[in-house]
Amino acid sequence: MSQPLNVALYARVSSERQAKAGTIDSQVAALKARIASDGEQLPEEQCFIDAGVSGATLIRPQLERLRDRAAMGLIDRLYVLAPDRLARKYAHQALLLEEFQQTGVTVVFLNHAGGVSPEEDLLLQMQGMIAEYERAKIMERNRRGKLHGARHGRVNVLGGAPYGYRYQRKQLDGAPAQYVIDLSQAATVRQIFHWIGVERLSIGEVTRRLDAEGIPTATGKAHWDRSVVWGMLQNPAYMGRAAFGKTQATAHRPRVRPARHSAETPKKATSVVRTPRADWIEIPVPPLVSEALFLAVGEQLEENRRLARQRRRGARHLLQGLIVCGHCRYAYYGKPVSKSAAKGGQCYAYYRCVGTDAYRFGGERICDNKQVRTSRLDDLVWEQVLALLQQPERLQQEYEQRLNRLQQAHASHTDTDVLEKQHQHLKQGKSRLIDSYTEGLIDKSDFDPKMAQLNSKLEQLHIQIETARQQDAGQAELFLVINRLEEFAAAIQERLTGLDFETKRGIIRALVKRIEIYHEEILVVFRVDPDPNIGDPDDNGTPEKPSEQSNGASSMQDCKRRSLAASGSTVE
Repeated sequence: MSQPLNVALYARVSSERQAKAGTIDSQVAALKARIASDGEQLPEEQCFIDAGVSGATLIRPQLERLRDRAAMGLIDRLYVLAPDRLARKYAHQALLLEEFQQTGVTVVFLNHAGGVSPEEDLLLQMQGMIAEYERAKIMERNRRGKLHGARHGRVNVLGGAPYGYRYQRKQLDGAPAQYVIDLSQAATVRQIFHWIGVERLSIGEVTRRLDAEGIPTATGKAHWDRSVVWGMLQNPAYMGRAAFGKTQATAHRPRVRPARHSAETPKKATSVVRTPRADWIEIPVPPLVSEALFLAVGEQLEENRRLARQRRRGARHLLQGLIVCGHCRYAYYGKPVSKSAAKGGQCYAYYRCVGTDAYRFGGERICDNKQVRTSRLDDLVWEQVLALLQQPERLQQEYEQRLNRLQQAHASHTDTDVLEKQHQHLKQGKSRLIDSYTEGLIDKSDFDPKMAQLNSKLEQLHIQIETARQQDAGQAELFLVINRLEEFAAAIQERLTGLDFETKRGIIRALVKRIEIYHEEILVVFRVDPDPNIGDPDDNGTPEKPSEQSNGASSMQDCKRRSLAASGSTVE
């Protein structure tokens, strides 16, 4: 009797709307039906589902978990509906399929039988390129269509209406979409602008008055958040000029730590940033407040921001931005004690959980975690950082492991010079193709598919070239770090005692990923392994728990995904 296979499935939809509509359920049902028809059993932990995650990036929570388990040899066969569910870019598809092949995983696509013949492999590659081309064309058409509509003053490019309006869709008689004033909400909007622009109240006072009057938010909540009011005061639609293009997607920006209840790896590969006001496209809508009042509110907010910046003058606490509550997952912030309440007349502060502030949540706190004296926690974390810096051999080991991974990845890719030559050759071919079409040697029906194929190949080569350049730069940087690590350690031994605030803060943020505070312990999560014994398997093959330090805090390594199979270290 043959041994049963370890099977798994992977499913994905791109948008949150698709996830809420349940379109991913049909994928899962089809995959489970195929697995059952093949006579295999599917455990629940072998279902990897990314709902509302773009396929244009490899940074997906469930795909990361799938690759980890495949690297550990826990998967023999993987079922996927179609290649574009695995990845939208052909280069990413080829990378994943090669990785799964190296780990002994057989990938089964429901709409394609891969690996049967060279012709079917070629068909799979063509499907990947067509899917990537189709996605790019859809995005470009959607962008151009919205831009054209915004320049002609069409409200439908804005989607839903802000608080104070109702969005009325395009009518059957041809009447265009428009914003319709909601009288009750409009009165609230005018009151908020009057409080800020005329009475010069703070946003905190405005939220307290709204809560006291029992006015619900746009989503029906009884408590108003300050960020909601701030966003309303920034929206030019209330003075009759709704703006299109206020934000744009850029390359993903690094974060100090994930947001509350957010995954370690973000769903989207992009970050949303505000664009300059000069680039906005204004669309006329019914105004709720006068332009003079709107500008007065803007001046008041700018004055508040200027005064707040003068009071704070940059970061005031050593661990600012790194501390998170281990229970409610809200951030900790520094709160100084007033001179009148301070014991002994000395100035000191506490790190306090946001969830313990009742005024932020309608008068009721959502967390009971304790506050921590800033000086004590600062000293505790700095001691552990010093212990790591005083043993450079551990840092060197971590850097060497990263260098080995980069060298292995670089060995599997074509040389950068070869890729650049291929890229230049394809650009010359593209120019010749355009010349042939211009001179009438080929017609449009032959020109369009060949041009699309060339553009797709050029984009793939561009991605490979950028990846190779980044790996080369990373290798050079790590070589320099390793070669000068001992020199750095010897120099820093003499200077660790006299560092200023900014230098100490920079060192901590470079080595510490986050600090989790629980009721009975404090967990410091490092970016490198602070103790080689932590996380090593014991005689039974079970990873050890991070040991308690004498100062009441424990340390933990933030292990990288690719080192999991080789090292067996504990992963968060």
